[in-house]
Amino acid sequence: MLLLLVIGWGSLYAQEPASKVFEITRNNDRRVTIPFTLINNLIVIEAIINDAAPMKFILDSGARGNIITSVYQEELYLNNINIVQLAGLGKGNSIEAFQSLDNTIKIGSRILALNAEVLLLKEGIFQLDTFMGTKINGILGHDFFESFAVEVNYRRKLLRIYEPSAFQKKFRKLPEHRKWDALPLTVQNNKSYLEVGYKHKNGDPFTPLRLLLDTGASNSFSLYESKDENIKVPDVTINSIIGTGLSGKVTGKIGMVQSMKVGKFILEKPVIAFPDSHSVRRVLRIEDRKGSIGGDVLRRFKVIFHYENGLLYLRKNSNYNDEFYFNSSGLEVYTPIPDLPYYVVAYVREGSPAFLAGVKEGDVINKVNGRHVFNLTMNDLMNYFQYKKESGIFLKVERDSTVKNFRFRIDNQLIPDS
Repeated sequence: MLLLLVIGWGSLYAQEPASKVFEITRNNDRRVTIPFTLINNLIVIEAIINDAAPMKFILDSGARGNIITSVYQEELYLNNINIVQLAGLGKGNSIEAFQSLDNTIKIGSRILALNAEVLLLKEGIFQLDTFMGTKINGILGHDFFESFAVEVNYRRKLLRIYEPSAFQKKFRKLPEHRKWDALPLTVQNNKSYLEVGYKHKNGDPFTPLRLLLDTGASNSFSLYESKDENIKVPDVTINSIIGTGLSGKVTGKIGMVQSMKVGKFILEKPVIAFPDSHSVRRVLRIEDRKGSIGGDVLRRFKVIFHYENGLLYLRKNSNYNDEFYFNSSGLEVYTPIPDLPYYVVAYVREGSPAFLAGVKEGDVINKVNGRHVFNLTMNDLMNYFQYKKESGIFLKVERDSTVKNFRFRIDNQLIPDS
């Protein structure tokens, strides 16, 4: 699975959230710094809803609102509940959720929402914790980004939250700084969009594409072939489960194109997800976008989302020149018990190095390259399976109470069309 999560969603019946839901309290300079955890390019922060125990949420610019996917053992009280229908990416049908209005959401000691809409899924479709290795309760979406100027420092794993009106001078001067680029963004139907350039192969001009800004997607780019005649799926691709949306699994292909241009920055040989048309059929009908831009691009920059100014500010960081990696092994892994380093093979891509070596779904991984998994986070484990350079993988697994050993090599299975 190249893309761990595709959280974008649309409500068939839920009300549109009001703007400026969140505010900064007890802070004279009107800015707040919040630490976050970065898991597979996704931003995870803690929040408290209606004075319940702290819960973990993915900060997702591609989501229209706030959604709870799992509650675990915490007591949680929600106000003014209705049942609504939700639909989003994926091959399945719409699902039911509890819509709750007039809730409080606290982030740290100085960020507060008093009248927030929250949606609680009736079905546990995402299973975020099993694929991220830790408890994840849901996502915080558009309300948060609409309320502030949100600076994301991916290197230091810090959010800096600004009250926009108090820092007009700062943001007015940023584009004058030679290291910053200010890109116009469009906010429509509680989602933000950016125009980027797409080049399929050498010699092609850059084609402008309108993409969703999506911090809730862990990959680099997703492109919808059927939305633009200039978007072409490369000749060399890998079939993949790309991620999960509100309406189930998102399947498609991953491939490499020549380059993508984001403002003045040109990203060479990015790995692109090409979802199949059935998985994105709802998006194709209702949204005028050609795909999305996700965390594997954004982590290469210091990023400021400034909806009020209609701008996205970018300044490249030391991640900028990283190659675009992908899971070359063919293995996807989950943990049935969040926060316990117990890893089970969830899926083996047919024809992949792991498949040809004999690894099977349900195998419990004990060691990878001689290192016991008790010492590995989910991020650590999956990094072994990312193609960075050709390398060997040695797996020790348990299958039906029997220990088995497997060896295979991962290599670069993707090249851009010439």
